[in-house]
Amino acid sequence: MVEDIIKGFPGVSCACVGPTGEIKYESYGFSDRENEIRVEEGTVFPACSISKFITAICVMKLTEQGIIELDKPVNSYLVGWKLRDLNGDESHVSIRCLLCHTAGILDGEDGFYGHRITHKAIGVVDILEGTTAYNNRPTVVERTPGTVFEYSDAGFCVLQLLLEDVSGKGFADLARELVFDKLGLKDIFFGTREYMTTCAQKGKMATGYKGDDSPIEGKYPVCPDLAASGLWTPPGELLTIAKDFVDSLHGHGRVLCQDSAREMTKSPENFPWVGLGLFKQGEDVIVSNGWGENGQCMLKMDLKVDSVAVVMTNKDPEAPQEESGVEQLLNTYLYH
Repeated sequence: MVEDIIKGFPGVSCACVGPTGEIKYESYGFSDRENEIRVEEGTVFPACSISKFITAICVMKLTEQGIIELDKPVNSYLVGWKLRDLNGDESHVSIRCLLCHTAGILDGEDGFYGHRITHKAIGVVDILEGTTAYNNRPTVVERTPGTVFEYSDAGFCVLQLLLEDVSGKGFADLARELVFDKLGLKDIFFGTREYMTTCAQKGKMATGYKGDDSPIEGKYPVCPDLAASGLWTPPGELLTIAKDFVDSLHGHGRVLCQDSAREMTKSPENFPWVGLGLFKQGEDVIVSNGWGENGQCMLKMDLKVDSVAVVMTNKDPEAPQEESGVEQLLNTYLYH
């Protein structure tokens, strides 16, 4: 069965670590089928919405530093652009609500994909204003905050703007400073247009494939919504971040303090499956899923057995992780 799942993707890369601390890697297939480039341990895959997990860690680092507070309105920190409600008034939505998708923000239909390096550059404010095809819906608070769960990439664009405004740094640089450099990671990055061009020339990035196994136009999409879906990484480096997060829950992580990590696992009232920038399968299992036009991936942390696993692919299987086989493959590594 595992072999059949793997055959369904051009390339697959897996990394896992158990209670002993030994990291294991497995790679299959091609990062670029047309040029017969095989997947290697260092192949860089799109993490898609697993980006939100990293974004949440960055937010928590700034709370540790006393720069922001989770339960204050995000507008308290935004300098130029402001989040508004349907009446045009400034919203009182908190940072916490944005992190757990309960801010009442609705994304535009058929958005947040299809952008290429050859297209005109899009800024995060352009996305929030809804003035481009990338997101054709202005980002406003349309429902009462805290009452509904609405998964929102635009909500994480607000968080990206927040992080840039309070730090005075580009989001990609801030994430490297707060997270990646702390863990000695070299190949993980948020894909700004400039970095995407450089990295693609190095041949490390996995070509993206459609559901029919044909390569997507231009091989690699560009995600201007970095905080929501712009992360690229080898599975091993993502695993390192997740393992450090688990260590933080136990009080000995290198990035977050214990209170910050535990705060991320707390669920809002009426939504027990949601944390801050992550999701939960019961009390002991933390997950983060990524799914885009050029790949599907999944990260799972099982606190009960003290194991973490990552599976990354370079194809849109046109079905969620539990149906495409990605979650089954991940569980094979996590528990065996």
